[in-house]
Amino acid sequence: MNKTILMLIFSTVFSFMLSAQTVKIEELDAKAFKAKVWNFDKKSTFTRVGNLPVILDFHATWCRPCKMLAPHLQAIQNKYKGKLIVYKIDVDKEPEIAKKFKVEAMPTIVFINSKTSYKTELGYRDLNEFEALVKQYFTLK
Repeated sequence: MNKTILMLIFSTVFSFMLSAQTVKIEELDAKAFKAKVWNFDKKSTFTRVGNLPVILDFHATWCRPCKMLAPHLQAIQNKYKGKLIVYKIDVDKEPEIAKKFKVEAMPTIVFINSKTSYKTELGYRDLNEFEALVKQYFTLK
């Protein structure tokens, strides 16, 4: 009886852990950005790589609003897993990419739902406001 209960508890906990797995948001360097978002060496005008909608989080490690926004981005990534991709770009490490998107303040969030255009939002948003932006810019099921 005790073994059965322990097995039941273990399988329930294990199932919960699998369903609660998060998709880690990838931090892109220039090489990865060119492979996954836009190879600006080959095409000077914005031309997105891939088909899924993309959210770019231009942030800095010293930026407090960026740190406050990070959990919201993670929540969006988890909720829409497989339907959109969130990438982080550290503006201090990748100033060339930030310059391409005219990033002058952080956090700057770029929503890409087209092969040739994107929308930019500046500043912190709470989770509900951020999710409203996701729904405004993307058609997700």
